[in-house]
Amino acid sequence: MKERVDVVYDEVYEFIDESLQKIRTIETTHTDDELLEKMKRTEIALQAARDILENMVMPGKKMTFIYENGSVTLEIPEQK
Repeated sequence: MKERVDVVYDEVYEFIDESLQKIRTIETTHTDDELLEKMKRTEIALQAARDILENMVMPGKKMTFIYENGSVTLEIPEQK
């Protein structure tokens, strides 16, 4: 089972990393505000997903990931 989890982890991480590279290479000369906002949201979502995979998040802890375009806070409640 551990091997299967590691395979899925690696596949997901690689997909996220490739997608993040793609969104960063798109030309930003567009004047469409809605499109630019969508690009920023996508970049933040991908960065956060990658950072969550990279960092061990323990129950009862709170982490804030800070990026150029915003931040994401993740809190895992303690199990009761």
